[in-house]
Amino acid sequence: MAPETPESLITYQSPTHDYLRQRLQQMDPEAFEVFVSDVWEYLGWQTRVVGKPGDRGIDVVAVDGEKKQLIQAKRYGPSTMVGSPEVQQYASLRLQEDNVNQVTIVTTGEFSQQARELAPELDVILVNGEHLIGIIDRVEAFAVFDDHFADIQLASDVDAEPTTPSSRSHRLFEWLRVLFS
Repeated sequence: MAPETPESLITYQSPTHDYLRQRLQQMDPEAFEVFVSDVWEYLGWQTRVVGKPGDRGIDVVAVDGEKKQLIQAKRYGPSTMVGSPEVQQYASLRLQEDNVNQVTIVTTGEFSQQARELAPELDVILVNGEHLIGIIDRVEAFAVFDDHFADIQLASDVDAEPTTPSSRSHRLFEWLRVLFS
């Protein structure tokens, strides 16, 4: 048996979902908008980051064929919630662009109970920090973290079946429907 070398003693531990969420909560708000855009790009959407002063609430425009989604990205700390007034405000984003199929609010924080109750009535998808990390994990979008955080190295299972952007996009929205049903 060969003697153990220092390299063979190194073990790697994957960051926890809580740690990854904390890192997202520490991002610059504009960088978080780009991060969300990159996640949707990974899912097969063509995206455009709009977020800037005067963006009228639209941070990311995502298009997949005939489907158009407007995304509001809220990089919040652990104790900040998106409430029902914000859900009402962002639901109206669909009036600012033509052919909008979906409005989505993505936050690193949480949504209030009232916001969660109101969202289905206004046809708004809510993605909190835990769900965002879950999406990234579920569709194996680890490269997005690798691109945004030099100190975080995530890898997918090498034996996992490869997916295409289209199949990832389909899987995400099937998962979101189940999650919010």
